[in-house]
Amino acid sequence: MDMNPVFHQRVDLNALLDEYPASDAFEHGVFRWPADRLRALQERRFRHIVEIGWANPFYRHRWSEAGLQQGDIGGLDDLDKLPLFTSDDIKDDQQAHPPFGEIHNLSRADLAGDAYKVQASGGTTGKPRFTVFGPRDWALQGISSARVLHIQGGRPGDVMQIPATCSLANLGWAYYNACHNFLGILPLTTGSGVVTPTRKQLEIAFDLSTNLWMSFPEYLTHLAKTCREELGRDIRELNTKFLSTFLGPDTDGLLRAALEESWGCKAYDQYGTNEVGGGAFECQAQSGLHLMEDMAIFEFVDVETGVPVRDGGTGNMVVTILARELPPVIRYNLRDLGRLVSSAPCACGGTFRRMDHFLGRSDDMVKIRGVNIYPMGCLSAVKSDKRTTGEWLCIAERHERGGALRDELTVQVEVLSGVGRPDDLRAHLEGRLQSDLGIKVVVELVDEGALAAAANLGREGKAKRLIDRRSQK
Repeated sequence: MDMNPVFHQRVDLNALLDEYPASDAFEHGVFRWPADRLRALQERRFRHIVEIGWANPFYRHRWSEAGLQQGDIGGLDDLDKLPLFTSDDIKDDQQAHPPFGEIHNLSRADLAGDAYKVQASGGTTGKPRFTVFGPRDWALQGISSARVLHIQGGRPGDVMQIPATCSLANLGWAYYNACHNFLGILPLTTGSGVVTPTRKQLEIAFDLSTNLWMSFPEYLTHLAKTCREELGRDIRELNTKFLSTFLGPDTDGLLRAALEESWGCKAYDQYGTNEVGGGAFECQAQSGLHLMEDMAIFEFVDVETGVPVRDGGTGNMVVTILARELPPVIRYNLRDLGRLVSSAPCACGGTFRRMDHFLGRSDDMVKIRGVNIYPMGCLSAVKSDKRTTGEWLCIAERHERGGALRDELTVQVEVLSGVGRPDDLRAHLEGRLQSDLGIKVVVELVDEGALAAAANLGREGKAKRLIDRRSQK
């Protein structure tokens, strides 16, 4: 008898899909439930996850230090009694209790007992944090992403190209998992442009009739440009059904409009993290991102105080995952900025609350002359003039002016080839940025492609929008 822990023998997928449906059963089931019925489900799942938290040393220590005892958290009305934690706390925990930390409550020896998958998030400014998935949690990651694609229009027989490498980063895996295991969509895991050069990506797409894409806007823009300039073809020849992407703070809709015009299809926004999976998603009505409310509770709290902000106010997103058990995730301050835009039923029939676009990282905030600046807040201004490529990079520096040190922000903006560096464009951008950011900045116009390396454009992963040189002075 084979005693090895085989994935499909370690999780009852049929039972899991009954509890967390993936496609039609989700769209026409819990996604349309009235608020009181959904709340009752959340209450049941929340009480269960709190029990798991008390059995977990990471949470038990933190909650006890906050003066809590078992029984103090009776339901969702007591949620804000639980202390917040951040990715820094996970990193500290894993450093003190290697390799996975007390939050996983899992030793190396335990790895022989189940079918585990390790992913990593972060690491751009130091050591990455590891996240371990058991078979149930790995399946749920795929289910959450499958829901997103189904709501946006993905159906069996579609072909989805996934230019994100299946590495320790989770994005490529999540979409492969969704397509292959839960939707009957053929996943083309071509990896990043480093793994499969962009021209080759396009050749594969035309050969295999790719009709769905998942990628960041910067790479989708690069694909369309490369198709035109190197293949001499229009990307719209692919007849793409939709783009599943991450628009960021595209509050004016300019980035979406540019993508939809160049590709000839809808571009749907979404939000997710390594731990959460598909946390929020646009439906075909494109009127805000539905929070995945049967799987997670989302709060929006003040960046400085952690106090909940009123509906419509911008704050850090805090998540409690109702579905995940390894590791449990309870009041995790993601330090991603967001705001709730509607609690009313959507035109699509869905009743899950909706949030605005992801508005940037609060820990990417830079303070210039007493004003908090979020680099992603430059998006609308830069996209407001079609002479730019839509790419920018903020540079914070400290200069001596009249015997005193003064912090200044320069925003480098790429302009299209042949445009040059017209003064009226610079003046327009400086005026718009001052209005949007609340502070006067200097705009430096640079040639198309000049920011590719510094801002990580046209490559795998998120674009970099800030360089802070003040510590170098």
